[in-house]
Amino acid sequence: MQPAPDLLGVIDAIGGIPAPAPILIHPRVFAVYGALVTAATLTTLYLYRGRPFIVYWIGSWLLFAGSLALLARGYADARLGSVMVGLAQLLSVWSAGLLMLAAGSFPLGRLKWTIPVRVAAGTAVWFLAAPFVLSLMVVVATGLVATAILLGWGGARYLTLAPRTRYVGVAVIGTGLVLLCATSAAGAAVSTGALWDPGALNQLLAINVIVNMFVALGMHVLVFEDMTDELRRTNRDLAKAHQEVKRLAITDTLTRCHNRRFFDEIQRREVQRHRRYSAPLSVVFVDVNHFKQLNDTLGHDMGDKVLKAIGALLRRHVRESDYVIRWGGDEFLLLLTCSVAEAERKATELKRAFEQERDVTALPAGIGLSIGVAAADPEADDLADAIRLADERMYRDKQGERSAALE
Repeated sequence: MQPAPDLLGVIDAIGGIPAPAPILIHPRVFAVYGALVTAATLTTLYLYRGRPFIVYWIGSWLLFAGSLALLARGYADARLGSVMVGLAQLLSVWSAGLLMLAAGSFPLGRLKWTIPVRVAAGTAVWFLAAPFVLSLMVVVATGLVATAILLGWGGARYLTLAPRTRYVGVAVIGTGLVLLCATSAAGAAVSTGALWDPGALNQLLAINVIVNMFVALGMHVLVFEDMTDELRRTNRDLAKAHQEVKRLAITDTLTRCHNRRFFDEIQRREVQRHRRYSAPLSVVFVDVNHFKQLNDTLGHDMGDKVLKAIGALLRRHVRESDYVIRWGGDEFLLLLTCSVAEAERKATELKRAFEQERDVTALPAGIGLSIGVAAADPEADDLADAIRLADERMYRDKQGERSAALE
């Protein structure tokens, strides 16, 4: 597509395309706008996060913008100019003070205004009255020194937090504040020299603008790191709560043994696992003798005490890889990775251990354990047959205990 003839005529008439007019950018005005934009974005983050330290940051950037705005223009009246310079130094000191307070309130500290307001009132008296009795260079030097001290203090607090929090934003802010402390101290040295050097102060101002950009970046990074860390902690808490709910769902609250729901979840898996590794699996059925009579005569509180003691005893005498399940009422089921012969020896051991514990813990003398043992069929898909057989053998054991008691 060819350009229009009239456009070509214009280009030929002027001998080329004119360069755009230069735009003059005042560094302090540019810094004012940058500080205001930073304060605005931090305000948005505060509305989303609601962290107290962000309030200090917002106030600091607004005061910093005000300080630069006062220094960005000239004043025809010398006295008024001195007062404005003093006010600019006051706002700069307050800005540095808020940065220092923000470090102390991270991450969840409360906003504290009582002491800062009192200190701010004292500094206001100084910087608003000093221009009437002291030279302008002294006022500027005083402000820069106070700002350097507060920035250095705040930077040290952030750098102290860095190893503990491991946040990149904390380290960036701390490093930036230390650099700003150095430039403020250098500015104080320049302003108190015999030769007033506005060029050096302008160079320091340019450095300050760059460093402040990194500080602002560190603040935004820190907010997102804090948010990410909170989400991570919340996810961990939710995972722990989920595990606890799951544990409670598969645990008998009285005896702290597993319940029938847990058995229903793992029986097929256990059968398949033992079949795969050709490992023996035995079922041990445990019942408490004379438990109904115990509840009727001594009450349910004593019955609960007996069940708790038996549950604790069974858990102590099996391996961590084995399972103790409260089958219902006064019945317990054990799944042991061992042969039937070993399970029968374990049954004898459990009876003897319960008799000893019954005497030590002052449980009723008439109670005991009846136990039946059966091997799981490796070809079966579940443990129903083994449990039925162990139950029958437990009943025969109970009948034998009763016959022995009658003799």
